[in-house]
Amino acid sequence: MTALRALAAFVLLQSLGCAALSPSIPTKPDAPAFSLLRHDIQVTIDPASHRMRGLDRVTIKAGDWELREIAVTLNQSLVVAWVSREGTLLPFSPRPLPPSSEPDARRAHQIVVRLDRPAAAGGTFALDFDYAGEINDPPKEPRHLRFVTPSETSGHIGPEGVYIGPETYWYPDAPDSLATYRVTVTTPTDWETIGQGALIAREAAPSGTRTIWEASASTEGLTLAAGRFVVATRKSGPTEIATYFYPEEAALADEYLKAAVAYLDAYSAILGPYPFPRFSIGENFFASGLGMPSYTLLGAGSIRRHYIQPYALGHEIVHSWIGNHVFNDGGGNWVEGLTTYLANYYWHELKGDRQKAREERRMMLLSYALYVPPDQDYPVAQFKRKSDPRDNAIGYNKTAMVFHMLRREIGDERFFAALRTLVSEYGGRRAGWKELEALFGRVAGRDLRSFFARWIEQPGAADVAADADPDFHLFRRMPRGDLPAMLNLFVTDTTRLVVMPAGERKVVAPYEELAERVSKQDSVAVQTADRPSQHEWGKASVLLLGGPAAGAAFEWAKRGLPPGVELRPDGFRVGGKEYRGADKAVLVSFRNPDDPSRVVSVFYGLSQAAAQPVSRLLFFYGWNSYVVFENGKVVAHGDEP
Repeated sequence: MTALRALAAFVLLQSLGCAALSPSIPTKPDAPAFSLLRHDIQVTIDPASHRMRGLDRVTIKAGDWELREIAVTLNQSLVVAWVSREGTLLPFSPRPLPPSSEPDARRAHQIVVRLDRPAAAGGTFALDFDYAGEINDPPKEPRHLRFVTPSETSGHIGPEGVYIGPETYWYPDAPDSLATYRVTVTTPTDWETIGQGALIAREAAPSGTRTIWEASASTEGLTLAAGRFVVATRKSGPTEIATYFYPEEAALADEYLKAAVAYLDAYSAILGPYPFPRFSIGENFFASGLGMPSYTLLGAGSIRRHYIQPYALGHEIVHSWIGNHVFNDGGGNWVEGLTTYLANYYWHELKGDRQKAREERRMMLLSYALYVPPDQDYPVAQFKRKSDPRDNAIGYNKTAMVFHMLRREIGDERFFAALRTLVSEYGGRRAGWKELEALFGRVAGRDLRSFFARWIEQPGAADVAADADPDFHLFRRMPRGDLPAMLNLFVTDTTRLVVMPAGERKVVAPYEELAERVSKQDSVAVQTADRPSQHEWGKASVLLLGGPAAGAAFEWAKRGLPPGVELRPDGFRVGGKEYRGADKAVLVSFRNPDDPSRVVSVFYGLSQAAAQPVSRLLFFYGWNSYVVFENGKVVAHGDEP
């Protein structure tokens, strides 16, 4: 079809569609009107203009009754040129999403297509959608100080890179669909595309690079990433492992490939064979830690920081089985808790590091104690997604501890047998807490109703004294007053005060951006050290920036320093060791000298160059009583007794 004929057809069909489409057929509450089985997509991406054009042949199955029209979701920025069935153009019309729908009504709407002839109940047919438009939602900085979130975007096509996923609504879709995908992507000649499943073909030509990906296993959605990547590959048994890194990080490929092999081998032994033909590690153009079926997207900053730890790359690889092969059922999200347990925690048991495993259990309890006040608690069953530190503490850390207690309840042999059964029986399907309860109970040979009722369906923690559980095997609430002094006590206080140093520009400059970021949070006041406010310092948790340069505020604060800790303009002593030199910085926390229920955290560098790089990431170091930095890197950390 020529461009002129396509435009004419578009105008004609829009006019026909608006007049001819009947109201949508009421759907039965117990079954969908139709389901999407497969997408065969051809997409051309032009990063320079932020534009894409797609042609999607969608295979559809009618539900339990005759089907006369369908409604699919699509990004509002994408204009449909035509819809056809076996070469016959069909009338279609856009309409707003229903108020109660799961898709984001700010970005997506529905395209309602009237069929030329009814589809019989249970019958299958295919529709072709031709559409194009601009996807341009540049990533925004995360909103949280200490809480790790990716940069926020619904999808972006630009010269810096491409990221389009289910939340972009870049292809015709329906809520809760589980479909297979074949996608042919055309990009500029010097670009590479990362897709899901198997890499079928790649061809570079003067007109562009053409890549074909086949996701033959049913999945919840399709995400594509593209950029000017350098590709490296390695085989691990039948699985091909690949890295897609920008040239600046290409030298790190071998490190990531080696780590991926170790994780895939270890978790295949625990969970069963890796469920995809390929695993790719892609470098994203914005901050992210995302796991998709058969690949992960990590931000450039993460790649540079050697993000191969079990809580990082290991976590995303475990998602290959849990979350990207066995799916949540749309109720409570159990996937993140189980993945956290197996990757962030259990890896240390696998490696025989009992001390590190104990520390991970302690950190899970610390997270809950800090971020989940009793009046803001909710049951694990209600967790769906992470939007703040409280969700993280419940949905990730508490849920991981619940799986730990379940393992101790039924024994290792039955617990891991149940995990393998879960993967084999529910691969390509959805499962919820009810299915997990039934499956674990079946494998364990006992009724687990009381366990799941207590730990999944009710909020709270065990009422157990610390001396009865010294190794942190039980999920219990640690009283806030028993926690070691740390920056995160400042972060979670209801009354917070930031004190900036006063004086020369070189003294103040390293802390200005940090103070500005903190000032945007609730219940935070910012003042300079030359303001006499001792009566305020004693009534809040205080973040004191600049150390001794904070003058009277520092003189007040240091009354609370633990024995053996010294903070001076030319150096400091902490953890039984002396530190000097213009490359050093320190973060040290201790009890407020006027109110021990609150905390004082002092941060300063022995030079502007020492403070500046730490200042941007300070709230990632909030779990210890002291952290020592050298040239921006942690060289020592510890807790008060």
